[in-house]
Amino acid sequence: MKEILCYEFEKDIDAPIEVVFECLNEDRHVLEWNSQILEHIYDGEESELKEGSTYKTKQQIGKKIIILEAQYNIFQPPYLAEVKSKSKEGISRTKYTLSKNEYGTHFQVEVFLIPKNWFVSMMTKMFKWSFKFIYDEQFNQFVDYIYDYQYDE
Repeated sequence: MKEILCYEFEKDIDAPIEVVFECLNEDRHVLEWNSQILEHIYDGEESELKEGSTYKTKQQIGKKIIILEAQYNIFQPPYLAEVKSKSKEGISRTKYTLSKNEYGTHFQVEVFLIPKNWFVSMMTKMFKWSFKFIYDEQFNQFVDYIYDYQYDE
């Protein structure tokens, strides 16, 4: 099946790229701003993450709790990270791209899905507009968290 771009988010953030990546990647931050992630369970230490590292992510979507196997396809701090996971819908891939700019950091997220079958593909295409409501809330909370974190430092 063909990969579908389900969601995009871009924002210029008035913060150093190292701070933005730290808040995006370290669980002590992620668990503060992302209300869907309950826990990450690593094969080793969180500080030892690299390309190819795998972990389990425990998430709550509505009332449903799911545990997914995830893997870092790309891990190039503080500029790029890509995580892939498998679910009953197919293979999802989330790409985080950060770059320095005159505001501080340009932050971009792209969420893709390789559907498991034609039915999931059709449903994803029909309802991909709804991803915006789920993800916008999380990533706007992320940006707010960065500003609060910087202010508190």
